[in-house]
Amino acid sequence: MSSAEHPLVVVGARDDAARRIHEAGANVGVPLAVAAHLDDIASALADVEPLAIVLRLDAKGAAQACAHIRSQARLAKVPIFGLVDELNDLAFTELFVWGGDDLVGWATSQPLARRLRALRPSPAAAHARAAATPVQHAIVAGKEATWRTVMARSLYHGGFAVRFATSGDGLLEECLREDAQVVVVTDDLEPHGAVEALRTARARGAKGACVLVVPPKRMAVANAAVKELGKASVADGFAPPENVLFLVNELLAARGVDKRASARLLYGTAVAFRAAGREEDEVGFSYNINGGGLYVRTLAPLEPKQVVWLEMWPPRSERRVRLAGTVAWRRPFGPVGGATVPAGFGVQITDGLAGDFDRWRAGYDAFLTSILGTEEPA
Repeated sequence: MSSAEHPLVVVGARDDAARRIHEAGANVGVPLAVAAHLDDIASALADVEPLAIVLRLDAKGAAQACAHIRSQARLAKVPIFGLVDELNDLAFTELFVWGGDDLVGWATSQPLARRLRALRPSPAAAHARAAATPVQHAIVAGKEATWRTVMARSLYHGGFAVRFATSGDGLLEECLREDAQVVVVTDDLEPHGAVEALRTARARGAKGACVLVVPPKRMAVANAAVKELGKASVADGFAPPENVLFLVNELLAARGVDKRASARLLYGTAVAFRAAGREEDEVGFSYNINGGGLYVRTLAPLEPKQVVWLEMWPPRSERRVRLAGTVAWRRPFGPVGGATVPAGFGVQITDGLAGDFDRWRAGYDAFLTSILGTEEPA
């Protein structure tokens, strides 16, 4: 294999799944490097620059394999595809938390082929990535090395240069640097906890936006604790790390200039989508929603102005809906552009099956009401 080739590294795939992956690689002209077992992943990656990595998500040791990949700086830009039998909410969230980027099934080779085709290097993409120099700086602080690496990667792909801290004293030192615009920190930071370190930083003049990452059971307490910190928010530690990008964007946005017709809300669920008229659905994962649209996370984004058909569960709903819309914009994979969202595409909803657009809007309104804690959405 020549040094110019960027293979697809396949780990742990067997039988029909392996055949489908070989078909996808052949269709796109991507060579394969195969590791039969997860234990072989280090040797499979030793001397190659992969285009992407496909990993069986249900295999024993899959989380450790993702951690190994994400611990290597040279592989930070390499997407990980989770190979699964069923593309559902739990599998998407699990993969994202581990540092993966998209799910593919093995029933057909086409979804993987489309994603590989979108990843193939091109002169235009290389130029865009080379020009994408981060202009904002973020600090990621936490005890656990894998968590720091995965969180830093999501921020880097959102356009941030990242520094690390592993203790309260280290966090305080970083916060007081003039370029510290964003701080993302776990609440168990030693020795006295993240909130105490952030309080001290604020008292000494630190002005960066803060996101405190906590387990769901501690979110209520954390929300109360960060109120005194000013520009601060709380993130669910069990949710995809890219959710922090959404919170950071909201914290950094200029107040009083939001011209959206309805508020954007974080909301994650599997979304079946296809360009109108196509025979087969792709499956992505919603990132955020508003009253008239949503952003779909996927490494097979549709093109702007395409008409798209969607099927998904709206929030606070007892049934799925089928909707139609127009792709408003797309973001390719990697640290390109300034949008603080993962790869995917934004959709403006224009229609739905009988009553489905109304069901979508009702679900959104109920979700917004629950977040605001009011009787009627603002």
